Amino acid sequence: MAIPKQSFYNTTKLVAGVIAEHNPKTHIRSFAAEEAGIKFGRAIMQGTEENEAKIFAATGAVFRGVAGYSPWASDLDNSQFSQYDEVPCIESGVVMVHVEEAVTPSSTVRIRHTADGSKVAGSFCTTSDAGKTTVLTGAEYRSSGASGTAVKLYLDPVFTTTND
Repeated sequence: MAIPKQSFYNTTKLVAGVIAEHNPKTHIRSFAAEEAGIKFGRAIMQGTEENEAKIFAATGAVFRGVAGYSPWASDLDNSQFSQYDEVPCIESGVVMVHVEEAVTPSSTVRIRHTADGSKVAGSFCTTSDAGKTTVLTGAEYRSSGASGTAVKLYLDPVFTTTND
C-alpha cells in the first residue's frame, strides 16, 4: 500500500498547542483552568487544587505540561482558555509551543516564570534570565524557530526544574 503524501491528510497549520507528531508516548490529561488567559502552547503548572492548572508563573512551581489547543475553549478567538474551562494538558509527546526567542534543537529548554516587558510567563525560551526563567529537564526542542513563533517540543517525563 502506498503511503499518502503528507499534504493530503495534514492540512492544519501547526500552531501553538497542537500535537505536532504521532507518538505512542503522547499523554494528555485535563485540568480545570484556575485562571483566565491560559494561552495554547504555554507551560502550565499545578493549580491550587489537584484538578486545577494555571500558567507557569512561580519559582519552584510543579510543571504539569503544555496547554493544548482546544476548539472548545471559551476564548477561542484569542487562542486561550477562560477560568473554569477544561484545559488539555500535554504531559508527554511532541507539541507545538510558543517561544519568545529563536531556538534550535540543540537549545536548552527554559520556561519564563516571571514576566519581563513583552516576555510573558509560561513562554518557552533558551536564554537564562536570572530570577525569571527556569531550566526544564525532560524536554527538548525538535525544530528551529524565530522569536514569537511555534516550534516542536518533545516532552518525556520525569521533569525537573532548576531556577536560573
